[in-house]
Amino acid sequence: MNNNWFPRFAARLFGTLAAVGLAWSGLGNAATHAQQFGGPSSSNTMMHDGQAFRVVQASDPAAGGWDLGAMQSAMNASSSSFGNEVAQVGHHGLGQAQACGSCGTQCGGACGSAGYGGGMACPTCDPYRYASVEALFMRREGIDNFTVARDFALDDLDFEWAPRITVGVVPDCVNGFEVGFTGVLDWESDVSVAAVDGLSTLLIEDPLQPGTLGTFGFDAADEADAQRQIYESRFWSVEMNRTMMAWDVAKLLIGGRYIDFEEDFNYSTVNGANTGLLRNNAANRMIGLQVGADIYNPMGRFSSSYVRARAGGFLNIAESSVLVRNETDILANGSEESTELSGMFEFGTGVRYQVGELMAVRGGFEAWYLTGVATSEEQISSATVTPTFGRSLIADDDVFFIGLTFGAELKY
Repeated sequence: MNNNWFPRFAARLFGTLAAVGLAWSGLGNAATHAQQFGGPSSSNTMMHDGQAFRVVQASDPAAGGWDLGAMQSAMNASSSSFGNEVAQVGHHGLGQAQACGSCGTQCGGACGSAGYGGGMACPTCDPYRYASVEALFMRREGIDNFTVARDFALDDLDFEWAPRITVGVVPDCVNGFEVGFTGVLDWESDVSVAAVDGLSTLLIEDPLQPGTLGTFGFDAADEADAQRQIYESRFWSVEMNRTMMAWDVAKLLIGGRYIDFEEDFNYSTVNGANTGLLRNNAANRMIGLQVGADIYNPMGRFSSSYVRARAGGFLNIAESSVLVRNETDILANGSEESTELSGMFEFGTGVRYQVGELMAVRGGFEAWYLTGVATSEEQISSATVTPTFGRSLIADDDVFFIGLTFGAELKY
């Protein structure tokens, strides 16, 4: 900033006020003398001690008076110069100033508001972009001890890694947009058992067709030699959001999101030379709107804690299919599709550390809650195998995900 503006402005202001003061005092004294000595009150002359003096109007430069219009112009020029000097300072950390006509929401209100000098130039800032890459270490909860076999059950799903990538742009330091991709998270529990004493199943035969589940070890006289259960669950999503920034304190967002959540369950059995299979696929294609916020709380000079929250409502196009085969006989083969309402809620917290001017790293804990979806576990909860088995869709299950996140963010 130029440090010479104040002396110039003070000199101009002092000179202007002095000129106005002298002109005003001269007029005032002349009028007072005229009244005191009883002289005529002509608009052009005044009497004092028996002598006539000509009165010159201060606003008449042709007669030797002060040019008040020129004085006002000088004052406006001084004020404009002062305003321009201040405008060059701009807002803290926001660089150059711009005309109020194009500052938009950057003034924090209407252009020319009192907060920015009553009509002076509004502050602005350089547009910026950001990109973050996070490693998610998440687990799908609720599979532990699930089984349709009598002699063994599934283990809980392990934690799995997947990326979450976010790219955004903020053209005016406040409003922007971002796109993000999460996944693919793929969990699997696979348990197989071979027993000399034989294995049996929890499936129930159709009362009207006894003996149809022989290869599954339905009774003690015909138990299976080996059985295997595989449960697989997959999750991924893509989103696009409109964002609103509040410096480095908060980010609010609203936008659209697509979530793909799909599960497969396979139960196979071997009985001598014969085999049997139960297979289910449950798919959820969810599209809808979400809102969210990232809130930061400073902890130190370079560190802060954060809270990440998302909540969304979706239209879920859910589908399920079931196949049951005993040797070469198809006992059930059905599918069903339905459109339901579902929701997705995310909460995370952790610590963020600023490594340099452009880069930050962070890590924390996250929990997700997915509701109103179809799962393989829910579709085969009714274990009675009939010809219509699998032709009714159940899409009201709830799924929890928990895990840790580690990532880095680049702002440029």
